[in-house]
Amino acid sequence: MTHIAVWIYPQCMASPVTAPLDVFAIANAIWIAQGQAKEQRQPLFSWSIHSADGAAVKTPTGVVLQVDGDFSSNITNNIANDIQADVLMLPGIFLGNGMQDLWRTLDELRPYFPLLREKHAQGSLLVSNCSASFVFAEAGLLDHGHATTAWWLERVFKARYPQVELRLGEVLDEYRDIVTSGAASAYMNLALDIVRRFAGPEVTASVAKTMLIDANRATQTPYMNLSGMTQQESQSHADDLVIRAQKWLRQHRHLAFRLPALADYLAVSERTVIRHFHQALGTTPASYAQLLKIDLAKRLMETTTLTLDEVAERTGYTDLSSFRRLFKRHTSLSPAAYREQFKPQKSVAAATTTTAATTT
Repeated sequence: MTHIAVWIYPQCMASPVTAPLDVFAIANAIWIAQGQAKEQRQPLFSWSIHSADGAAVKTPTGVVLQVDGDFSSNITNNIANDIQADVLMLPGIFLGNGMQDLWRTLDELRPYFPLLREKHAQGSLLVSNCSASFVFAEAGLLDHGHATTAWWLERVFKARYPQVELRLGEVLDEYRDIVTSGAASAYMNLALDIVRRFAGPEVTASVAKTMLIDANRATQTPYMNLSGMTQQESQSHADDLVIRAQKWLRQHRHLAFRLPALADYLAVSERTVIRHFHQALGTTPASYAQLLKIDLAKRLMETTTLTLDEVAERTGYTDLSSFRRLFKRHTSLSPAAYREQFKPQKSVAAATTTTAATTT
């Protein structure tokens, strides 16, 4: 039986704890129902929840999670023993108050970093959801390796861990038996990956269908707010010139980008603008303006029925083929595929009412 230990902490989100356990429970049920051999009539997975001190944890949403022991214990069938957990899972950290929540959680977990490294050395598969990848990076487990995390934490992660290659587009990324996942609901794909490793593709496919999980979601790129990342912008730099430039560019994102116009507004030279952007954001004004335009195009395709020509025009592009290429480069989807995936959903109530009116 594969045992999964879940470490929780006061700032963790509740769903990355409870939802994966539901996935494992359904995997057990499917495994038993489909099993022919005697050994397949027993559950595949067991799990336990742990806190630093062995006490229940109240999450930021007010949900109280009961635990089976502290971080140092492994629990199987509610009996504490020295059996090594096959999987050690860390849920995402809720950052309702910004980066201070993340830094505080990292400091609280710091005394347990040696234990994390020990578990990894003993053979446990370490997995994290969303912002919890910072825990592995902070513990030195990802040094000179690679990882993914919540897309909107890109700048913060890169600045703090330059020795880790950030593969931000990936929903899941593995480095030396350490699996990190993308933003928030990627915990469902993370749970499916654990099922796949220990139960095989057939059970995994059945679980995905039963729980309506998109098992083929391989990238979080289409979901990125490429330009805004507003949770980061107020904390990633304090350059007043760049802050004013960002505001001006957002206000003029419907127009073709002109560096001289931006420099005139800021009353500085073009070289000064470029230098400040490079120092504060690690990019150029033109590239940043391009991201703003792509984000505007995404919102227009999500919320309107404008033609692609009209969308391109409203984002300052006159060359439609160029716009198509840029859009796919930044979202990994063609404009048509993006619109199909993210188009507004019809109201269920409205559809039902329409059907009823038609049949009466």
